[in-house]
Amino acid sequence: MREHQGPEGRRVSASTAEEPLLVLFADGVLRIQLNRLKARNAINWAMRRELHRVLDEASRDTAVRVVVLAGDERAFCSGGDVKQMGGGDTDTSDKLIMMKAISETVTGMPKPVVAEVRGHAAGAGFGLALMCDLVLADETAIFTSTFIRIGLVPDLGLAYWLPRQVGLHRAKEIILTGRAIGAQEALALGLVARVWATETFRSRADEFIAMLAAQPAVGMALTKPLLNQTFETSLSDSLDSERLAQITAAHSNEHQAYLVALRSGASAAPTGGSRPSI
Repeated sequence: MREHQGPEGRRVSASTAEEPLLVLFADGVLRIQLNRLKARNAINWAMRRELHRVLDEASRDTAVRVVVLAGDERAFCSGGDVKQMGGGDTDTSDKLIMMKAISETVTGMPKPVVAEVRGHAAGAGFGLALMCDLVLADETAIFTSTFIRIGLVPDLGLAYWLPRQVGLHRAKEIILTGRAIGAQEALALGLVARVWATETFRSRADEFIAMLAAQPAVGMALTKPLLNQTFETSLSDSLDSERLAQITAAHSNEHQAYLVALRSGASAAPTGGSRPSI
């Protein structure tokens, strides 16, 4: 991915057919679009390496307030590229080591990561969506754990994230049958935060993401790990972490500005700015 300055200071990756990712930065939102359209955005080595690099940079860039992972209207991601399977134990291990690094980068990033799912999120694509903090979908979204059908086990954290979303027995049913989950069932199961009609998806998703980008950054950065650690942390340890995080948040410029406005008698709006109706 080669970046250059676009309109209004936005950084845009060079739009060539060979680029595995297209990246756009505007208004605090870094949008990463998987760009292997002919392969339904299947993950190959080039995409894997570039995704790792871009996410790592985004994690450390304080100008980035929200990261969005997206595919195209036909597919979010169809999983691992079958043309690069069967390369032996070392190749398989190396792939999964890099995907582990990607997953840990997304989870540890001090800002929300949002998946936009239209069309298929299959196999590793299902895991890629669930590792994100929030999933937005249009009515064409289909989630499928395809591993069992081809004699493999779930990877990209799917066996970790799915039970936390839907419960252990439901996760077993989904993974062991390999059945497809449509957008409305995904919403009912809690896999996605919102489902919108295809014709309104772009505007509604942009509004939702703008709302996230307007939230106080320090509060977001401190809240995300509290939530991510909840299933592995005792109540006592969770309350201790909460106390330390709250002390840090109380010293942030955003919270202090809120207190100043409140004490001045102003009609204090939340520090995150305007809140679109979502």
